[in-house]
Amino acid sequence: MPNTKAVGNIGEELAARYLEKRGYVMLERNAEYAGCEVDIICECFIGEDGRIIPQKKKTGFLRRAKLSKAEKLTVFCEVKTRYGDEYGTGAEAVTPYKVGRYVTAARAFMSQRFRANGAVRFDIIEVGDGEINHIENAFNANDAKYAKR
Repeated sequence: MPNTKAVGNIGEELAARYLEKRGYVMLERNAEYAGCEVDIICECFIGEDGRIIPQKKKTGFLRRAKLSKAEKLTVFCEVKTRYGDEYGTGAEAVTPYKVGRYVTAARAFMSQRFRANGAVRFDIIEVGDGEINHIENAFNANDAKYAKR
């Protein structure tokens, strides 16, 4: 049986590469806020048509595309890597309690970064069987439960 930590690290690396190819900018990985580890924190700009406006790196600085009515979005990603289906899908493993911890961590991050009124999205990225399934808006703050039951 493979080492679950090693498998998780590989999945997180694949997820980060996947996001970067689609125009997301990595802010932090495996960051801890309010006692919760967040796998990936990134940002993107969403245009009027709902599409991501890619941000290109040029000599170490981000070159911003025209952002006429684009919304800056901070994305908190939970990465779930599976090498079999015996434990269900990655999304099924994100319980309401885990959602509550992610929401608390996001609030702490946004407060520390002076982005209190910024737009936030919570995604789940499932990695397994050679495929990546990116579930945007997988959950929101209303799905949170703050006590284990």
